[in-house]
Amino acid sequence: MKNFEGISFALFIFSALVYLIFMFGNVDLFPGQIILIILTVFPIVGLILAFSSKSDGFMKVISIIGNLAVLMIAVIVPVIVTSFFWNQP
Repeated sequence: MKNFEGISFALFIFSALVYLIFMFGNVDLFPGQIILIILTVFPIVGLILAFSSKSDGFMKVISIIGNLAVLMIAVIVPVIVTSFFWNQP
């Protein structure tokens, strides 16, 4: 029984909601380090669970695309921008 796409989808929804509330809301749900852990670890775990799932369903595809999008927007793009383009005050 390797139907992990539900867990992966839930991780995607949770991390996307945390990111949206963190960026566009004036609410501090978690401290800064916990936000970074949620926005980094949860999409990676979601991707691993989605790729290890047996079924080829719609939720698996949405989980893969969504977790990749959250990981790209919240982690990879800011690291690239601050490292290569915006590295001076």
